[in-house]
Amino acid sequence: MEDMAVIARDKNELILIYSSNTRVGKHTLGYIQGSNDKINTIDIAKVKVTGTQWVEIADDLGKKVEDLIDKRVLDEETDRSNFSTDDWIKVLQNNNEVLTQPIAIQGERIKQIENPPNIMDFFNVDSAGLKKTMHTEDPTIKPTTDDEDYK
Repeated sequence: MEDMAVIARDKNELILIYSSNTRVGKHTLGYIQGSNDKINTIDIAKVKVTGTQWVEIADDLGKKVEDLIDKRVLDEETDRSNFSTDDWIKVLQNNNEVLTQPIAIQGERIKQIENPPNIMDFFNVDSAGLKKTMHTEDPTIKPTTDDEDYK
């Protein structure tokens, strides 16, 4: 398995850290694959994220490393009450499918992607180009042509 170097952040590049062994990871990747934007995908099933990087990611998200782990996927018989940060890092590095959600990083922005379509927030997609009126115009309630009848 290849080690990942330092996370270099660029406001013009989207970094997606995900596991190809999870449904949310695969679906999130699918949303960004057709983009022409600069994208760097890091599949933790193939690339080892270092402990320092996991700590940095968790800190930037305002979480602990253990909060990045879906504990429902882990063996329930193991007592994890005394796990240290290093123990949780080892769990992530050796069991990529436990990553709770993919993580998107763009410059200083960082977010866990709970629902795959949410990755589009990083692309400034605005309702497929539809005009936003927010109901500021009154509805038309009288005929606008001669042959309409609203009775």
